[in-house]
Amino acid sequence: MVRFTDIINLEDGKEEKQGPAKEEAGEEKLWFTNTELISLKKDEEAPKSSGELARDSEEEIASCYDRLVERQREVAERVKGSKGVSPSPILADLHHVIEKGLINHLYDYAALVPAGQQDLETHAVAVTFGALKIGKGMEYDIRPLLKLSLAAFLGHVGMYRIPEEVWNREIELDGEDIELLRRHPEFSHEILSQLGRQYQWLAEIVLQIHERADGSGYPKGLSGGDILEEASIIGLMDTYVSLINDRGQRKRLIQPDAVKYIITRQRGLFPPKVLKVFLNQISLFPVGTMVRLNNKHVGRVVSTNEKQPLRPVIEILFHSQGNRLQGKESIRLSENPLLYITQGIDERDL
Repeated sequence: MVRFTDIINLEDGKEEKQGPAKEEAGEEKLWFTNTELISLKKDEEAPKSSGELARDSEEEIASCYDRLVERQREVAERVKGSKGVSPSPILADLHHVIEKGLINHLYDYAALVPAGQQDLETHAVAVTFGALKIGKGMEYDIRPLLKLSLAAFLGHVGMYRIPEEVWNREIELDGEDIELLRRHPEFSHEILSQLGRQYQWLAEIVLQIHERADGSGYPKGLSGGDILEEASIIGLMDTYVSLINDRGQRKRLIQPDAVKYIITRQRGLFPPKVLKVFLNQISLFPVGTMVRLNNKHVGRVVSTNEKQPLRPVIEILFHSQGNRLQGKESIRLSENPLLYITQGIDERDL
């Protein structure tokens, strides 16, 4: 059994210290071309924990999410039509998210997208918000956060070159299809390399998203310090978001089980430093997780608490006798020391 206290005490190990991909001299003027309206002041401090929002803030969160999903759909159509991708409007939207401290709330909002309704576009957006959470946890400032989030947002553009019947197939893929899917980082690199020298860093990050610290990844089999930190962050979030959603013949895992799976089965695939921040930022019981309390009530996590990750805010859905609650009732576990989570549960089992 993996205990949360064991997980959060992961040692950083002795790996070579990595950092965000370095900017080349003169790059600052180049990669923000046509985004003069973006103010590059340091972003405001994001909320330390996710909580309830005012109605106007809820509308802003929904609007930001919808806008970025639409941006992703535009990218998909352009790639499918063999047209170029423009990072400028994407950077403007991502800058707004970072500057306004919306990262946590948008990550939570994306986590509540109903299972089974996620596609490549919403997957990319969820990975972007998750990568931003890790980046904030690693104390990236505005410029590295923008680079990280743009790479996450465009990290799988090469998938749009692959027929949907291949990547969305519900039966086991044959060797030829698997080989085609494994080429998508190269397709992404090729597409983004067309943006010119000022975005070469972007093409290099997306090429490495599926590389793994133990050398088992692709396309080049890089390992350890040869993998850019941004690529490791995006690769970890891509893995996590995939695990908590249905994929072809594989059914999704509930979020606590997905976290445990990464720590127990894939621990050697990502840098310990990135794993540790992932656990601190994502939580063993993220927003949207269905849980059972020690009083037998069943509810959904609606807000997390970084200082007390095992004591989130729970919206009660079913009483101990199994009767569905009429109306809303929330419990802040941080204020109710006698109550605690006994297990995460799959809503399909209710």
